[in-house]
Amino acid sequence: MNVTSIQTLTMQAVEAFHLRGYTKQSVDERKRILLKIVELHDKEGACFYSADVISKFVQEAECRYENGEIQRIYYRFLTKTTACLAELYDTGAISFGQNWTPKLSEYYEGLLCGILAYENWGEKVRHSVWPFAKTYFGWLHSQGHSNLNRIDEKVIKRYLIDCASRMTNNSLGTTKRALKKLFTYLFEIGLGANTYENLFSFSVPMERKIKRSIPHSEIAAVLDVIDRRTPEGKRDYAMILLAAVTGLRAVDIAGLKLSNIDWRNGELKITQSKTEKPLALPLTTDVGMAVQDYILNARPDSTLPNVFLRSRAPIKEISSDIPYGQFNGYRLKIGLPKCSFHGLRRTLGSNMVISGTPVTMVAQVLGHSEIDSTKQYISLDTKHLKECALDFTGIELVKSGGAR
Repeated sequence: MNVTSIQTLTMQAVEAFHLRGYTKQSVDERKRILLKIVELHDKEGACFYSADVISKFVQEAECRYENGEIQRIYYRFLTKTTACLAELYDTGAISFGQNWTPKLSEYYEGLLCGILAYENWGEKVRHSVWPFAKTYFGWLHSQGHSNLNRIDEKVIKRYLIDCASRMTNNSLGTTKRALKKLFTYLFEIGLGANTYENLFSFSVPMERKIKRSIPHSEIAAVLDVIDRRTPEGKRDYAMILLAAVTGLRAVDIAGLKLSNIDWRNGELKITQSKTEKPLALPLTTDVGMAVQDYILNARPDSTLPNVFLRSRAPIKEISSDIPYGQFNGYRLKIGLPKCSFHGLRRTLGSNMVISGTPVTMVAQVLGHSEIDSTKQYISLDTKHLKECALDFTGIELVKSGGAR
């Protein structure tokens, strides 16, 4: 059992995530969760790890998930991070689920190291393929394959069948895409006889929920209630208006740099945090004036490159959950329920579709890597979907038994 302070324990956890090879963004997201746990300990007057405080933290997260304030994937991410901290406290180490996967041979461990060092992939791709490769290599190991020499289509099909028997459609689709990249990599380095691309050509029906966009009246009400006479109000107004007009994600707003704004040509030029792809958007007059007002009249005097900073000491860049927190703070103030900050992005996308903007253009504005990500906004176009419904005029309805 660890007897160090909660602050020291969380820093040990962050270091463990670093050593595990997680990406900087992934480590930063886990660090933000751990800092919230520390804040709750401080609020409860606990200097050391407290199971009661952790239980309260998890219960609050569960309530947020049930109320629709956070998505299931983030809820699981949050609880898994909390579980890692608990394991570190109980055992002095984090196993990262090693108890559930067979120990790999040096041969397979070497292949995993090669994936993390593969220069033809970006960091996110390497770290996204790595866990799927590890699971696949673990399955091969359990099936008696000490190397890849005898791997053929039959073996791969057996693994895909095994995946399909224990995964949801969404998980199977993600696994399929990762394995496709893995086998292309193995072929390129000479460890595969084929890319086996035909094996991964099957389609998987994805399960998607129709997520709510935010009505214009609610957005206007939130913007109207913000006190723009205060530094914090000027910042929040600029952030929320920026999200509503451009559709930028909260993480990209938090990471927006002064150098990303081309005032002369009226453009925002960023590299998206989620896709690592460049995106250029027009800087509309209303957004430009709001951002300018904040920078000139409210932004703390700092050499930091970020546009949006904390309004209170210590002065530093804001985290990606600040836009969500501030936005919902104003919603609660005017009697509206909490909702996802991402809903502002959905509102922009659905309104563009409703106005007749081609889906390909909507994809470009929102910075989507794949057109399928944009098609979800068509489901929000209820007006035109109703027009597609069949007209039953003139069709005689007959009940069972012959009654009309």
